[in-house]
Amino acid sequence: MRALSRLARAPGRVTRRYGSRRVVRTKASLLDRAERALRRASGDYERSELAYLAYDPASERTAHASTSAINGSVRVAAFGPWRSLRFNEIEQGLAYCGREAAAAAERDGKAAMDDEALPYEYLRVMTAASMGLLKHKGLDPSTGGRARVFHVGLGAGAAPAFWQRTFPESDVEVVEIDPVVLNVARDVLGVKMRVHGENFGDKGSMRVILGDCARVLEERSALDVIFMDAFDGEGEIPRHLRDETFLETCGNALGEDGSLVVNMFNGTRGSPARETVRDFARLLERYIGPVCSFPVMDSPVNVVLSATKSKSTRPTRDEFILWTKSMGERAGFAWQPERLVEGAFWVDATGDEILEAVAGGKPGIRGRFRGRNGTLMPREFLDVVEHRE
Repeated sequence: MRALSRLARAPGRVTRRYGSRRVVRTKASLLDRAERALRRASGDYERSELAYLAYDPASERTAHASTSAINGSVRVAAFGPWRSLRFNEIEQGLAYCGREAAAAAERDGKAAMDDEALPYEYLRVMTAASMGLLKHKGLDPSTGGRARVFHVGLGAGAAPAFWQRTFPESDVEVVEIDPVVLNVARDVLGVKMRVHGENFGDKGSMRVILGDCARVLEERSALDVIFMDAFDGEGEIPRHLRDETFLETCGNALGEDGSLVVNMFNGTRGSPARETVRDFARLLERYIGPVCSFPVMDSPVNVVLSATKSKSTRPTRDEFILWTKSMGERAGFAWQPERLVEGAFWVDATGDEILEAVAGGKPGIRGRFRGRNGTLMPREFLDVVEHRE
């Protein structure tokens, strides 16, 4: 599902649910001008979150609306080639279907999601981190290595569909608890999938199971990566996915050197959000293994954590950069995964605050927050956000 970077559009700005508040930031704060220019020149801009945010909110139309017993109001808002999946008007996922597919969707009501697009920056960070962690255990999906990848939650389906398309030899499995979400992803967004227990579907596409992910994970073993990206209709991580029992189940389902990768709300020092990150990092280390953190430079409201079931040394920044760069080039990425992991940290969450040490390599972080000594949301970011109850 759309993780903690869940967006609801407002004229000229982006609104994010942040605990009991709403955080509003201007589009201009996403990237500096030079970085935006590079994005446009790369050819990736049209399928990036920046292009989505550039659409006039007045152009919004409702492509689908229904009610879920689990998540409440489920709506798909359309902006040109973009489809925004929302629960109770909190954005949970984003799909890009291209202009021709969008025109077709206007006629028949069903989009065809572009599974080569991965719009949200935090999902790109999660993907890049997972690539580096897989290579660290000797598995390279860009050369045909068969990675067993498990997604907690489907949402708009962009992340698992991208992985299956990019690394076709991988075994990608998704568990979604809400049948309404599954049906919307398949029938409205046009996500290619094979639903467990049904005799039809797209051959070679990801496998989706309707059910409770904890119960499914109890039956799994030797997984290479678990993506944790599941949120409810209130925009919160479901309580049963935050407890020790679930994380212990994840640890048991992972193979040796397997990793759990999760996106979380970030915050400034001492904030409730940052304390939640610290507490979750402690649980990850206790039930899975050593923890790394990755800043989401375009959106400091987010932070990505990984925990690896291993007592061996964690990858360094130099290793993350080298491995993800070569893998991205072989796989034909339109964006640069190495730039998303060059700010990796090794985490110690045993104290009152998270302690983050540079992951064995160069200390700098790219972008406007270059030189930060951790993944804390910079206080100056609060200058471009507005809090309201």
